Amino acid sequence: MRQAPLAAPRVPDESAPRARAAFLRFLALFGVAASLSLSVAGPVAAQDEDADTASDDTDTPEPTTTRTNSTTSGSAPMPADFSGSLQIVRGPASANGGATPGTAPEIFPEASRVFMSVRDTDPVPIETARRGGPWLCSTGQCSTTLGEAGQSRIGDDMLRSIKLQTPTLPLPLTIWGRLDEQGKRTLDFDPVLLGRRDYRHVCAYAPIGPNDKAGPRKVEKAPLCRDDMPVPPLPDSAEVLLGMQWPKQSEMADFRYLAIVDSCGNARVQPFQRTFTVPVFEVASGGCGKADGKVLRIFPSGGWLRVTAFNLDNTAAGTVVNATYRVSVPPLENIVESNPARMLFPDPQLEDLKVDCGPAMRRSSGLPSAPPSSPSSPPPGVMLKQAAAAPPPDAAPKAAPREPEASGLTPRTAPKPGDKPQVQPAAKTPAAKASPVAPRTSPMGPPRPSLPMKATAPAGPGPQPLAHMSLVIAPEPLRQGVCRVRLSGSTKGRLVAPLALYVSLTRTDRTSNGAPIELLTDHKWIVTPNSAEFQLPPLAENFDGDSRLRLAVYSDPLNTDGKVVLVSDATRVAASLRSGGEATPEAARRLIGSATIHSVPLCGESNFETLEAAGSCLRAYLTIPAMLATLQITRAPWLERPLVTRSVLSAVGVALAVDSYDPVRRRAFPIAGQLGGSIQQLGDGRVGLLGYLGVAPTIPVLGDGGNTTSFGFLAGLGLSYITNESGPDEGLKPAAFLSVVVQVGQATPQVSSSGRAVFGTYQGE
Repeated sequence: MRQAPLAAPRVPDESAPRARAAFLRFLALFGVAASLSLSVAGPVAAQDEDADTASDDTDTPEPTTTRTNSTTSGSAPMPADFSGSLQIVRGPASANGGATPGTAPEIFPEASRVFMSVRDTDPVPIETARRGGPWLCSTGQCSTTLGEAGQSRIGDDMLRSIKLQTPTLPLPLTIWGRLDEQGKRTLDFDPVLLGRRDYRHVCAYAPIGPNDKAGPRKVEKAPLCRDDMPVPPLPDSAEVLLGMQWPKQSEMADFRYLAIVDSCGNARVQPFQRTFTVPVFEVASGGCGKADGKVLRIFPSGGWLRVTAFNLDNTAAGTVVNATYRVSVPPLENIVESNPARMLFPDPQLEDLKVDCGPAMRRSSGLPSAPPSSPSSPPPGVMLKQAAAAPPPDAAPKAAPREPEASGLTPRTAPKPGDKPQVQPAAKTPAAKASPVAPRTSPMGPPRPSLPMKATAPAGPGPQPLAHMSLVIAPEPLRQGVCRVRLSGSTKGRLVAPLALYVSLTRTDRTSNGAPIELLTDHKWIVTPNSAEFQLPPLAENFDGDSRLRLAVYSDPLNTDGKVVLVSDATRVAASLRSGGEATPEAARRLIGSATIHSVPLCGESNFETLEAAGSCLRAYLTIPAMLATLQITRAPWLERPLVTRSVLSAVGVALAVDSYDPVRRRAFPIAGQLGGSIQQLGDGRVGLLGYLGVAPTIPVLGDGGNTTSFGFLAGLGLSYITNESGPDEGLKPAAFLSVVVQVGQATPQVSSSGRAVFGTYQGE
């Protein structure tokens, strides 16, 4: 059996120490390079791996993000500039990390203390991270760097505009953000008089409770928070929108989320975008109230917000995980300047502007002027400034959403981890109780039903809306000056400042040099809650019984006596109001309501009625028929001598005529009925006293101004009493006749002491 040869003993070599030293130097250089590479690429790779894992766990779509800024294509990412920030959270700078589990920073400042709503993205990973679940900094390896503690120019420049959106505006209206002549952003309009949008349907996560902070624990997945059915917005409910822009020096950082936090403990989280809008709620009471996270709060006196861009699974630029800026919100009221911003007011609806000739009636103080849910008092913003106490928000009925008492909304507690997600039904709330100090009313009443104008207009004569339609009335109320235009509606009680309107009354059936004749001398109408009527003066000059008038009401936003601007006028006149364009107020007027008034003798009541309800009317008036020639028929016409009288004006009488009259065409039906009597000259010394019931097809000769003079025929049946010079001749006998007549009449009778026509009748056909 062969034995393996033994290894020869190793002889020491003098070059070995030198080789080992070179090898150690190579390892040291390689280690430095590897550590530098890991410090840059290691966290990103690890975070990408964590992001893939989190995506698989939650099955959520990745939101759209921006890219990390770089100098050239393919070059290394350049760190973004976060100067002016309030706070920055950075990822691990070394492998060791100085923090311990349980002391990790929050996903945005004070995230555990606020009510949070998440919009347009999956809220589950965000709420999971907020409650201590796994995310990039959950193990405490991130560090926080504080920046500028106070106000910063870069943060304030994030707020670019404040806009207002209502259901009646096609585009949002800018109320702050336009530049004045000095290049400073100014407040154009004060929105305190508008109604408030309802946000009670928004689902928000509650702050982290004490039980959640009792030691570190792993949260696998948070429950999903779903919104309820929103309340349909009312026509004058306004939503205030803050238009914001992330600082340009860091806009290309790879952020995924934005968190906006107010000073009242409410937060809103949404996907990161370079430019974005945030809905807010103006709390005019000056206090935050109870937070609920449904909407952010701002104040008329100004305030601030914190805007944080953050990630959950990877860093953004370099080692930055999130960055926070402080944004100042300017005051939404101007009470120190001599020419403050004008207040916005809801546009009146068609049925709010009415023309009325009836007796002026004042409501009794013991009866409410509006339903309890209708805003007959000043808006909530003004009400809360004056009230010392008010009922809790839970006392408001859901049918008529009320402005939240400081907090504005009823908070909803977020479900606990592990619970099944469920939609909570709206709880029934009792009716609101009146407060002895200041009754709290809702900003808007329930929406009015969208019905045709015929259904909303009164069936009989009465106040009619200026809904661009035709009305019929007798001329007497217009002559007496008892007619007026009034602004009604529940929003009238909000007018804490005067609203300027312009009223025009012209006659259109006659013109002066081709233009309508203006019947008013004073067109200015300044509306206040206690003075909301415009009295029409008595019409005498350029007005007769048969006239066609046009009554129109315009907004007058550039009037120096008005301090309120309607919402529909604000977009057009904002620049004029800022530059002092009150010198030409007529250029900014806008038609609000109008009506064509047909003043028709004997065809109208003492108040207005729509032309559709009136149609053609039956009128009765006195006329004097003069018979030029008469064919007289008696019981023995072959014995009558003569059968045809040849004398002119063979009979003259008086009759009550009834015909059908079209108030639009101002033309009567050519056939009228008559009930009258006449004195006949029958020849041979005989005189007849004729009472008849007849029909008169006539051709009008003069028909303007109520004149009914006509030429035509008159056929009738009746009784005739014939006598001669010495006494009764033939006595009482039946009679039938056909005459050529000229009838002279006037359908504009005198006015009685009661204000109605003496012989006027009115009946729609």
